[in-house]
Amino acid sequence: MALRVTSEWLIDLPDEFEKRVEENKLVFWKTGITIIIVAFHLPEGIGKLELLNQIQSKIPENALEKLVSTKGEIVGLGYTQIQKIKGQIDRLSLVSFTASDTSCLQVGFYLDDPNDLEWAKSVWKGVIFLPQSGEGVAKTQKQ
Repeated sequence: MALRVTSEWLIDLPDEFEKRVEENKLVFWKTGITIIIVAFHLPEGIGKLELLNQIQSKIPENALEKLVSTKGEIVGLGYTQIQKIKGQIDRLSLVSFTASDTSCLQVGFYLDDPNDLEWAKSVWKGVIFLPQSGEGVAKTQKQ
């Protein structure tokens, strides 16, 4: 089911996820998977490609994989890495950023089972952007 994150961004997640808001972030979880979503406006004077270049320069050195996606008006950047937190099991994460000319959707997938990575990538690539137009007509773009 496509869930509205903002007036511009939707994400398609199965109904089995629980949901809460925590520090201005949407958190979805079920056994073995946690997803944290935050949307933000692009900083004044920064375009989407410049933003993603800045993010790319900050990708951790221990990233396992870097991902790039472009589709229509939106561009995306993501990376995977192992999250090691003392006292907890190691988790595979996919951290993604999908940017339009006006805003960015950051989605972090935290996976107990590495076999869920392909599913997480498909959710990221399926993020829906609804550009806001002056006449109130929205177009749907899938990444």
